[in-house]
Amino acid sequence: MRLRIYTLLVFLPLLCSAQTLLQRCIGEVPDQEPRRQLGPSPATMSWCRQLPGWNLYERAGELYQGGDHAGASRLALQAAEQGNPIAQLRVAMMYAKGDGVAVNLAAAGRWYKAAAAQGEPGAENLLGTIYEYGSTPAFAAYGIADNWDVAARLWQASAAQGWAPGEFSLGRAFQYGIGVPLNLESAIHWYEKAAAQGNAQAGYFAKYLRDNHGLDGSSRDDQERAILGRLTGRTVPFAPPTGTTFHHLSERLAFVHHEYVQQQCAKLAAIYTNAQQVYKACVDRGGAGYALPPQ
Repeated sequence: MRLRIYTLLVFLPLLCSAQTLLQRCIGEVPDQEPRRQLGPSPATMSWCRQLPGWNLYERAGELYQGGDHAGASRLALQAAEQGNPIAQLRVAMMYAKGDGVAVNLAAAGRWYKAAAAQGEPGAENLLGTIYEYGSTPAFAAYGIADNWDVAARLWQASAAQGWAPGEFSLGRAFQYGIGVPLNLESAIHWYEKAAAQGNAQAGYFAKYLRDNHGLDGSSRDDQERAILGRLTGRTVPFAPPTGTTFHHLSERLAFVHHEYVQQQCAKLAAIYTNAQQVYKACVDRGGAGYALPPQ
């Protein structure tokens, strides 16, 4: 018994050190689902105050609440420069939205990366989205090329911490093969985790995938809907390419275009076959003047 207690006392500091100050500050408990939305709270404030530049970050929050967004951004930037990951995320969002500072997506991208490098789950999730859409005009100013393998790794890191938006993003990744092998069961799993934390959209998609019995006629975004055109909707009866991993946006769009062509060809073939049957029935009845449609 004494040996067990001694062993526990020896390894307890090592176990505790595995949890970072940031994790303690946002209320994350490793290997446990969060009981509330992750983020600083009165119960975790003693840990938050140990993060670098926390006093500056708190003062920035006071200025922001008072309407001085420019003053808040200056103090938040100082806290971020001292290495506070929560401040780094906030500064990135300020630059992305032009809130208290001029819009600067390149600077936003750099601060998202800084925060994500420290394991900030919100930054990991948002940076993953930038890596998903990096090649599109709306995201080009971030200066980050699309890389779906990196996007998936960031979402996995965010989801592993119990960050609900990260869980939702990872569900999308598995639904559409964004940097991970397309797997609808895995998509449902992560959607349901996000839904359990109150994400209604995740609950909708989990139900949609379950009800479709392995078929998925949905599309990721407006780009894919533009390709599919009139085929878009919940009635497109094609099986998703289970096991396929798309590494870049161009690969996914090429698949969607191919699917569109296949669907259109199948539709035209059905029209032609039906016309042949009508023509044959007409001839069998002794009719004339009916032309067989060209192939």
